[in-house]
This record gives sequence, structure tokens and C-alpha cells, in this order.
Amino acid sequence: MDDGSAARKDSEHRRAHRPSFIVIGAMKSGTTSLYYYLQAHPEIFMPAIKELDFFTAEMNWKRGWRWYERQFTLAGSDIKAVGEASTTYTKYPQYAGVAQRIAEHLPDARLIYIIRDPIDRIRSQYQHHVAIGIERAPFEEAVLENPYYVDFSRYACQIEQYLEHFPREQLLIVTSEDLRRERVATLGKVYDFVGVDEGVAHTVPAEEHFTTEGRLAYPAVVASTRRALRRVWPGSVGVAKFIPGPVKQLLGKSMVSQSSGLAMTGAVRKRLEDALREDVTRLRNYMPPGFDGWGIA
Repeated sequence: MDDGSAARKDSEHRRAHRPSFIVIGAMKSGTTSLYYYLQAHPEIFMPAIKELDFFTAEMNWKRGWRWYERQFTLAGSDIKAVGEASTTYTKYPQYAGVAQRIAEHLPDARLIYIIRDPIDRIRSQYQHHVAIGIERAPFEEAVLENPYYVDFSRYACQIEQYLEHFPREQLLIVTSEDLRRERVATLGKVYDFVGVDEGVAHTVPAEEHFTTEGRLAYPAVVASTRRALRRVWPGSVGVAKFIPGPVKQLLGKSMVSQSSGLAMTGAVRKRLEDALREDVTRLRNYMPPGFDGWGIA
């Protein structure tokens, strides 16, 4: 084989292992469950690292395209769909320009957006931030004063970033409520959307990774880990990006004292509903008939 043929073959191999679909979020909405369901399908390849965050400029964009492609080189010849899942892809306006970057590099990619009750998602995000040590404020203060809590639950706003660059038929929206209650039917829809055998949905065992609420704690380990982290990063701001994934998962399971005061007052719920109502109304344009709007709009 001459050098030109080898180069062409290498180029074709790399193209074949570019993602054909991306789970774009939303954070704390069941993306981990969906990642495992996709990974379980024999015709789908998902990288070992769930959150590649490549198309997010503030995260891994600087690593370059070759780094990104290397995450998919283990996909075999029998694989029909290659994907990844990164929740920073729907964290606009905190992370801007993501949809445009994906469209420029993967214009044919199919996009999956899993969403949940937006107020429940806010609560779960707060609990997660408390657990990993990047949130110290009381629930009411945190979610009403830090805009990203509500921003990440403005699903229509996130969707519209993508519809500026992708046709509507390349975007599938599912809810974590449907994935939990009607798992087989919802997975079948997802599998069909990415171009693999939807019948496998009947054989995939259930995975539950939806929320951090109600998990058991590991108080001694978690307490000592938190103390060590606080000695290194006293302010705790930005700590999360330095915490290894397994440690983050462990910390995320500890919700004992720091999240025990999460009873939401009616006044706080109303303010969140008011902040989200216009977005949920727009979201109806992208959802099937019968969508209940979670009682918000």
C-alpha cells in the first residue's frame, strides 16, 4: 500500500469513528442512565469517559480534533452508531457557541436531549453542588440568586440554540419521566432515532441514575475527603473540575446533613415557576401533544 492509499484509509477510518449522535443534556435529568442504556446496545459505541465536553470552549475544545477522535477509536467494524454524552452542551449562556461548533464539525449528528421537571432538576443540581463542595449557600438563596440554576432548566432556550444550526428532525427530545415509567418504549424510540435495532430495548436491564436524592451516605469517607479538599481549595470555588470522577461520584452520594433542609417553600416554588413559565410555554412547540408542562405552563 502506497503512502497515499494509507493516508486515505486512515482518513476514512477516522471519519467512520466520528460520533453519529450526541446526548446534549440536560444536567441531572437522566443522562447517566441514558448513557448506560446506549452503551448496553451491541450496535452502539460510547466512549469510556461519559462527559467529553469537547465542544465546550472552556472545557476540552483546546485539546483539538485528534484528541476527540481518539475517544472513539475502539469502536469495532460491527458498530452502527457512535455517540457521546456531555451535559455542558446545554448550559447556555454560561457555555456559548457549543451548537455552532457541533454543526460545523458534525453537521449530520443526531442530537438527543433528555429533560425532566425543571424545578426537580434545579433541586437535584443544588444537591449535587452541595455534595461536591461547590455550593454553600442555602437552597433558596442559591437557586434564586445564581442564574445558572434556572438557565439550565430553560429547555426551550437550550433547544433553540441548536435549531439555529440543525434541522428539527435531527433532534429527539425525551423526558426522564418517560424513561423511568415507559423505559422499553422510550429506549426503542431512542435506538430507532440513532439507527440501531430498537428491539434490543426489551433486553436491556434497568439502570437508575436519575437523581442524587435519597442515596446512602458514606459519612466518614466523605467528611475526610471534604476536609482535605477544603484545605487545598479553601474557597471551594471551581473545585469540581479538579475532583477525579470516581471521587465526585462518591461525594455525590452523600446528601445527609447538607441537603436535609431542602423542603421548598411555596413562595420559592412560585418564584421558580414564574421564572420558567415562558420557557415551558415555548417548549410545548417542540413536545408531542399531551405534554403536561409539569403543571408550570
